[in-house]
Amino acid sequence: MQNLGISQAALNLRESITHGTKAKILELNKKSSADDQVIDLSIGTLDEKTNSGIDDAVKSYISNNAAIIHEFAPVKGFPFLRKSIAERVKRLRDISFNPDTEIMVTPGGIKGAITVVFHTLLNPDDEVIYPVPNWPHYADMIELHLGKAKPIYVKDFYNQAIDVVELEKTITDKTKIIILGDCLNPSGKIYTRDELESISKVILTANTERLSKGLSPIYVLFDCPYESHILNNKPANISNITQQFKDQTHSMWDYTIYITGPGKTYGMHGDRSGYICASDKLIKVMEKVQVNLNSFASTYAQIATHEAMQEYMDDVAKKRAVVARQNMQTFIEDLKNCTGLEVTEPEGGFFLFLDLSKYGDKIQELGFDSADQYLLETAKVASIGGMHFGENIDSLRHYIRMNCGRDPVTLKAAAARIKEALQKLN
Repeated sequence: MQNLGISQAALNLRESITHGTKAKILELNKKSSADDQVIDLSIGTLDEKTNSGIDDAVKSYISNNAAIIHEFAPVKGFPFLRKSIAERVKRLRDISFNPDTEIMVTPGGIKGAITVVFHTLLNPDDEVIYPVPNWPHYADMIELHLGKAKPIYVKDFYNQAIDVVELEKTITDKTKIIILGDCLNPSGKIYTRDELESISKVILTANTERLSKGLSPIYVLFDCPYESHILNNKPANISNITQQFKDQTHSMWDYTIYITGPGKTYGMHGDRSGYICASDKLIKVMEKVQVNLNSFASTYAQIATHEAMQEYMDDVAKKRAVVARQNMQTFIEDLKNCTGLEVTEPEGGFFLFLDLSKYGDKIQELGFDSADQYLLETAKVASIGGMHFGENIDSLRHYIRMNCGRDPVTLKAAAARIKEALQKLN
């Protein structure tokens, strides 16, 4: 094979399961009749359209402030947007960030924000710890930045955040980042205050020792794209947790980096807007990183995001989340009475992570490697297989992640197909 000079990190990248599945579905549906189309429950988006107020705000700026739309923008984002983000974060999480020095807007959505954080913090061979099952792209993004992914498998992933004993064992002098977050993808797990206290004690204990040796501290990257899909209480905060060591108070504020964006909350996936909230020392360096990566977030996206951050839009976000949860609960009801099907309603988010392990032997006897393959071929329902969320963890082979953000008619049709396919196995 010809040597193209491509970097080893690029060659090692896995195929994107979400975008790859989408492309596969399009090809399958081209060859299928209207009644035999694949129902797509793979990619995590809501069917409900983006609120028209966001569109109207962009139109207004184009009509009345075209110069703002077409000129260069500040690297960290428009000041008025950073102010509205600070106000939104305060309302949602009760955390105060200085919009002038502690907030930065990023292009490329939340992936763009993660990229800036990784470029800012990771040296070759630095280690990044995160619980699995979890978002499939972490490993690739870490390795693309020449870091080392150190996943910790959590067996009771519906109910447990991360095992602090395993966390202590996994931390080394090369550990740079621990990734946490709310509404974990795919389980929907939400971190409790007690869990964050336990995790913080491990991190602050390690950082106290590391700083005394002149080593880098460990940072927490708190990734929360689904934060608006926490319906019962305000999400717990890690940044205001402190510990006392030798009469000194150490705070997680110094080591926590929040990243999120409006995509999952308001259906603004194409806007590709994200933002980072962190200490002024980190943001100052991240600004330099970003200007050398891709300058600044699209001005159109910044205007749209500014409107999404307005207080009246909080009710819009809540209603979207409530509708998604109701659709999920109806979907769960429709799936009941399937012998052997394990259904656990998630704490947050709009994904259902189904356990089809009891059907595993029969599925594999029929020549299918996993439950997601079986349902795609026999039920014409597309999902994401569990092992994509925990590479090489065979116990996840027959789990499937399903997007319940679809409309009720689509979900009802999918449930009927799934039940029929599973009844054949029974």
